[in-house]
Amino acid sequence: MARFSVCCQRRVTKKQLLLTFMMGVVLYNEWLTYAATTLSWPHLTTPSEESVRLLLVADPQILSLISDSEPIFPFSLITVWDADRYVSRGFQMALWKTKPDIVVYLGDLLNDGSIFNDTDFYSTLQHFKNLLTVPDYVKHTIAVPGDNDIGGEGEDLVTPHKVKRFYSSLNQSMTLQYKFVDFIQLRAMDDYEFPDNTLAPVKGRIRILLSHMPLLTRTKKRIRLEIIRQKASFIFSGHDHDSFHFTSTKQAAHAHSFEVLPKEQQVWQYESLGPLLHEISVPTCSYRMGKLTAGYGAAIIEKSGRITYTVLWLPSRFTQLWIYLGALGFIIVIMLLPGILCLLRCFLCRPVQFCVLRSNMIVQGLRKRYKWLLRKG
Repeated sequence: MARFSVCCQRRVTKKQLLLTFMMGVVLYNEWLTYAATTLSWPHLTTPSEESVRLLLVADPQILSLISDSEPIFPFSLITVWDADRYVSRGFQMALWKTKPDIVVYLGDLLNDGSIFNDTDFYSTLQHFKNLLTVPDYVKHTIAVPGDNDIGGEGEDLVTPHKVKRFYSSLNQSMTLQYKFVDFIQLRAMDDYEFPDNTLAPVKGRIRILLSHMPLLTRTKKRIRLEIIRQKASFIFSGHDHDSFHFTSTKQAAHAHSFEVLPKEQQVWQYESLGPLLHEISVPTCSYRMGKLTAGYGAAIIEKSGRITYTVLWLPSRFTQLWIYLGALGFIIVIMLLPGILCLLRCFLCRPVQFCVLRSNMIVQGLRKRYKWLLRKG
């Protein structure tokens, strides 16, 4: 029995226990939470020829090491890598769940795209494409420019060059017709005319306006007149980083009611061919926007005009990072605890002179043993 006990002590050391504990924390944060999240996502109706499935991606704001907005090197490597990985992983999970016909990017694809020169813009945009790889079964992708892509907020003005650079590099036009749906882009960040975003309305077709900034809350008369002229059936937008729903009449094109779409309710249904005009603001898919919750929008448009919408919420990365920090603090305390207890016992039970000598010896021993930790500190 004694021999078995000795063997167990040799087999399981404190370092091995701590390593197992840390591996368990990583497994929980990087696999179990994501598996549980995908299982909780609602199941939308089975796709058919009479429906169009959308995956809505708002404000990924892909970071770049070129930007001055990140911490100094080498911490910027960690922050950019972690944010990119979170967006890319969530995107692939959302693709797997929705199997969309069309992927719609609702602006702010890049965090600093508007202030980049052409070389930096194209290289960061290529990084964006590599992170959010679209599979072959997706029929179309639609990219709407945001203020971080072409300007339009504060002193960062929209210019024709930025607009042309965005659309040409992504091979985009401002309109797309697919099955019974017309997709029309409308920019609210500038006062340029939209000569190439006009599609003649056809009875029975559903007309979806796409914008980075919410449209029904705009005070510009030009925006309201454009919404009315386009005979919009429904609107999807981003920019606010939260999940909102605005309602207006189609004649007014200005919001008269507003609600936050709570995380607790999973699926909403709207009629797009009725007298009311609905706008959905899709939340950000990146935790770097400072929001505790992030996710991807998913919608099914039926030929009857019904639109079913949900948010595929992702695990909170902030919670995961706090768990990592707490686990690291716990490991440090466990490693330093024997020496701390020895010092306390020395001061409580021994003469003062001996304790001073003994404490110096212990401190020197701790320095040698945890030299790497002191360096980091």
